Amino acid sequence: MSVARTKAEGSVQRQLEERLAGRLDGDLRTDAASRAMWATDASIYKRSPVAVVVAKSEEDVRQAVFVASELGLSVTPRGTGTSLAGQATGPGLALDTSLMNEVHELDLEKRRVVVGPGMVQGELNALVEPHGVFFGADTSTSDVATLGGMIGNNSAGMRSVVYGTTADQILSLRCVMPDGEVVEFYSMPRRDAERKSKGEGTEARLLRGALDIGSRYSTEIKRRFPRLIRRVSGYGIDALVDPDELDLTRILCGSEGTLAVVTRAELILKELPEKRSMASFEFDSLAASARATVQLLEMEPSAVELLDDVAINIARKNATYSPYTEFVRGEPKAVLLCEWSGTEDEVEERFGRLGEISAEIKATSSVRLSPAEQTQTVKLRKSTLPILLGTPDDAKPVAFVEDAAVPPDRLEEFVTRFEEIVAANDTWACFYGHASVGTLHVRPALDTSDPEGVKRMRRIAESVADLVAELGGSISGEHGDGLSRSEFLEKMYGAEVLRAFEEVKNLFDPERLLNPDVIVGPKPMDTQLRIGPERRRLPITTGMDFRSQGGFAKAVELCNGSGFCRKKDGGTMCPSYMATLDEQDTTRARANMLRAVIEGTLPKEELTGERMRETFDLCVGCKACKTECPSQVDVAAMKTEVLYQTGKRKGFSLKQRGAGHIRTTLKLASKYPKLFNAVTGSFLAKLGASLVGIDRRRTLPQVTERVFSERFPELPQGAGREVALFNDTWNEYQRPEIGEGAVRVLAAAGARVSLPEVVCCGRPMLSEGLVEEARENARKNLDLLTPFIEAGVPLVGLEPSCILTMREDYQKLLPEDERVEKLSGLTRLFEEAVLELVDDGAELSVKDGGEVLLHGHCHQKSLVGTGPVERMLALGGADVSTVDSGCCGMAGLFGYESSHYEVSMKMGERRLFPAVRDANGRVVVAAGTSCREQIKDGTEARALHPAEYLASRLAVAAAVPEKRTPDGDAANDKRESA
Repeated sequence: MSVARTKAEGSVQRQLEERLAGRLDGDLRTDAASRAMWATDASIYKRSPVAVVVAKSEEDVRQAVFVASELGLSVTPRGTGTSLAGQATGPGLALDTSLMNEVHELDLEKRRVVVGPGMVQGELNALVEPHGVFFGADTSTSDVATLGGMIGNNSAGMRSVVYGTTADQILSLRCVMPDGEVVEFYSMPRRDAERKSKGEGTEARLLRGALDIGSRYSTEIKRRFPRLIRRVSGYGIDALVDPDELDLTRILCGSEGTLAVVTRAELILKELPEKRSMASFEFDSLAASARATVQLLEMEPSAVELLDDVAINIARKNATYSPYTEFVRGEPKAVLLCEWSGTEDEVEERFGRLGEISAEIKATSSVRLSPAEQTQTVKLRKSTLPILLGTPDDAKPVAFVEDAAVPPDRLEEFVTRFEEIVAANDTWACFYGHASVGTLHVRPALDTSDPEGVKRMRRIAESVADLVAELGGSISGEHGDGLSRSEFLEKMYGAEVLRAFEEVKNLFDPERLLNPDVIVGPKPMDTQLRIGPERRRLPITTGMDFRSQGGFAKAVELCNGSGFCRKKDGGTMCPSYMATLDEQDTTRARANMLRAVIEGTLPKEELTGERMRETFDLCVGCKACKTECPSQVDVAAMKTEVLYQTGKRKGFSLKQRGAGHIRTTLKLASKYPKLFNAVTGSFLAKLGASLVGIDRRRTLPQVTERVFSERFPELPQGAGREVALFNDTWNEYQRPEIGEGAVRVLAAAGARVSLPEVVCCGRPMLSEGLVEEARENARKNLDLLTPFIEAGVPLVGLEPSCILTMREDYQKLLPEDERVEKLSGLTRLFEEAVLELVDDGAELSVKDGGEVLLHGHCHQKSLVGTGPVERMLALGGADVSTVDSGCCGMAGLFGYESSHYEVSMKMGERRLFPAVRDANGRVVVAAGTSCREQIKDGTEARALHPAEYLASRLAVAAAVPEKRTPDGDAANDKRESA
């Protein structure tokens, strides 16, 4: 960036700060890091704003827009920032309205609701669906898409063949105009519009101009506008030629923030159908599925969705999303998911003819999906794009022609000729989307950092635009024109309609301040790229190995901005965002910060700077992003790397070293347990702890008076296969009763349990950035466990974070050590080990009954899932209920620190604490040490480890051996010879 531009931006920022000081409920952010976080959306584009306003009210929007207009600064409204065409980015003031998420009015009788632009679609439906109604434009991004953003794009969803687009759900819009004035828009009889247009004020001026544009361009509008449900390209000026009414909301909806800023929307709610059911039809070609779509539409489905073999096969290779493909029976080239809705009788009548329908449309196979399988298909569709982008390859399936819509009866020709375009450009593409309305999301694989890749992108874009125009389609069917497609509007509409668009822009935004370069006056679509040929990458010598993701830079670039980390409910990712609702605390923002340093937007010193520390501060290292993010962005590993780089440059603090070496501290404390416990329980100890950042409201850890390794020889033993127990820090020095319970259960299942000597797994060290120390401990554990590794003895862990560190993170610490992969394959969570024994025929006698409330540990949920522990706990017939609680909020040392205490407790209060308080006699079970401590501090309830719970329900125990050593059976020939 030039010095002159930097000075100019600095001047504008100072003026914004002066004029908006004390006038916002929300925030004005002008720092370079915030600007980097808001510079991208889910597209291939990047436009860095001068400043960001995070608005909390209409008055915030009005003030921000008014001051920006006085300064001649452009404004780009933004919801969740998940736009795929770059329209949620802007060079001036980024105006984030996602916190304006109120429901202002809800009238169930009249089926209407009034919401702020930040209301998330899925949250609105969760509120109203229990009353039998819902918002009809149900997008695949329902968990994060704001209604303001959906209005901006005129978004739709899988059921648009029935419910239409967002524009069809709007009753009225309240907007801030580019000069800061607030105006309300709604449909009115044409004669009323003509009468009002003769008055004074902004509304009259807009009506006058709209009527004039409609009159002068009427013939060309009627000639050039496609008759499609999914025509969202350009401005909706076809609304200006309606002979009976004038509805300016139809022009604002789909205008992508270029005409006004929506601050309130009155929406129609639709009646939920009595029943929905879905069938899957498989085909041996895309063309065959396109032909079948036309036939299926004659049977009045509520949705017809397409998935090709590329999407299915990539999902099958993803451990998290592979289960969502189980509904696919064979190896088809294309699958159509057809849904019918209506009364019970109507739906059942349709499915009674399923075999006949399948034969009629020439499907290779068909099946009616169960409710669980239908849920899988929805999750798969929501995740398709990020899964596709979650590859370290340079060439990725990118969004730039992904939103074309054609008449369904032209769909076969469209896919056939699109495949030819892709082949002619020597690449491949993924086809999926809303076949029912002719809207397909086709993403050719390209490397935009390669000049030839950019040239290929332009060739494809021009060819597809020509094809769509020829077939009477729309270059955008729901994602908008943005920076990707605005350039090609003339191909679709012709020069005269484009002049009408110019006049609409001038009518609403005469100074051209709102979202420049979009729809009107676009720049070439192959410029302003996030990753372009001019890309630079700062070389970083990392402490951990990121080669499996193509290196550290590519690991960071896996984040494509899809915004899955902004969901507020369900799953674990991202716990800090769920607590704060601040973009800075998302997985995406952390990746954006690192990307900004790597590409040079931020100085290289910022890698270890204070702003980077702030951005990663609330990351709890839960690892949920590695699995819940379809692109598998591993921010937990990135945080470790940032802490490591910072420690190398600035030194590690005493607190970091103390926390990282907690096993050493507790080992020393165990020599004098009574003294240690008395001291840590005293007021002076809490006062001293607070001086190093530990919150005084926390209960400090105690140590046992007799460590687990001393108790182990006295425990019962089975006579069957051998398993080794990883004696983690917490089991050895704090909660030996957990280890006792585990040995009793394993022995009752027939296992011979060994207790090998080990050191700390390294997880506390990685949490503090002490990578070299963690690497040394990993190496020591491999040396100590080599006899067991060579003998193929499973290693059972009681603390999920410990054993899963060995399974997952050792590969990043010692990538060249062949023993790492072998050890990883031998690691077992306690429940995995028990179920393995049971599945191999062990008779584990467990008493019947019992009700359990289960909270899963973050690493357990992220890397394994709670299914195994649920199954184990239910062995005796227990009724197991799992809380969808996300992260408990403790996360090792995180929740103990004063600076994190409030956020930590907020995480707990989101779901976990209320569920525990309402347990109603259920036994609370949690595998994580941190989780149990958080539950105790937050609710005063005592949670049991799964091993404790199952041990308490054993009906028959194994015999106690006469004499054993902590190392188990020393006579094991394989390990002695090793």
